[in-house]
Amino acid sequence: MSDWTESQIIDLISREFPSRDDITIRGIGDDCAILRTRFDLITTDASIEGVHFNLEWMTLADAAYRCMTSNISDIAAMGAYAGPFTLALGLSPALPLHEIQAAVQAIKSCIQDHGLDKCWLIGGDVVRSRQTLFSITLLGQNPPWPAVLRTGARPGNAILVLGNPGFSAAGLEICRRGLHLTPEFQKFATFIQDFRRPKALAALGPAIARRQLATAMMDLSDGIRTDLPRLMMQSHCAAKIQIENLTPPPQLCEIAEKFDLDPIDWMLCGGEDFGLLMTCEPNHAMTIINLARENGISCFRIGSCMQGTGVQWLENGLPSLRSDESFSHFPSHSEAPS
Repeated sequence: MSDWTESQIIDLISREFPSRDDITIRGIGDDCAILRTRFDLITTDASIEGVHFNLEWMTLADAAYRCMTSNISDIAAMGAYAGPFTLALGLSPALPLHEIQAAVQAIKSCIQDHGLDKCWLIGGDVVRSRQTLFSITLLGQNPPWPAVLRTGARPGNAILVLGNPGFSAAGLEICRRGLHLTPEFQKFATFIQDFRRPKALAALGPAIARRQLATAMMDLSDGIRTDLPRLMMQSHCAAKIQIENLTPPPQLCEIAEKFDLDPIDWMLCGGEDFGLLMTCEPNHAMTIINLARENGISCFRIGSCMQGTGVQWLENGLPSLRSDESFSHFPSHSEAPS
């Protein structure tokens, strides 16, 4: 038995996200929301306890925030701004009401942190579940410039990574070892924050698209080793990557050394960084790099596109011997742990 009802949950959500006449003719409270304006992009992401988050390492509010970021990042990777969304909540009856309320408030905080005026909750569902579940379906505002797809990379294009690859993986490792509350590791709080409450490049994606600088773009949710082959496959071309161009910042090197790990492995295989992976004409690469720097965002030019298929992972001119440690929801027999 819970100490709250479904109606109470819907009521607290409605108080946090009251109806917005500029977005909907009819919002929360009916069988369907009726949109006032046109939104042509749509994405869905789910976050499940035990798969995407562990409540020993983060709060329910952190998990909700991260799920919202994941959806915002997908829209930004298309070169668009996030609009209204629906939220499906799977809740255990054992959850305290105040934790549920904090999770809803965290979603609202995430929207505010990304400066997204038209991103607003317009409906959803609440169901009983053994595991906590957040599922968000987010609409995007169709911009007056072309959306950037994964299909536009061409041989000769430069390949760039924007954001902080590896930061979330470092934060996960700290939490996995139970060190996130120790005084020694408070100096690495930025990595813990990037793991628990990551930020998407919600403004930079549309800025690059508006200037039509990228030929292809996607968000980095599963890591470079996983996401780059996906982009190349969609564009029907190959890639040659110089791994040494991923230069880890000193603090990432410091925390990796403490764990006797390689920070480059985090940068290549760590997921949930929510940066941007893109291709562009070589003469546009420096413009993108400078635009990223102006916004305080790191940018790495890691390789180029070629004719053919597949990705060549090179390190100092030689084929890389690094294993792919990326997370997979459905590993093959060869990837499954023994």
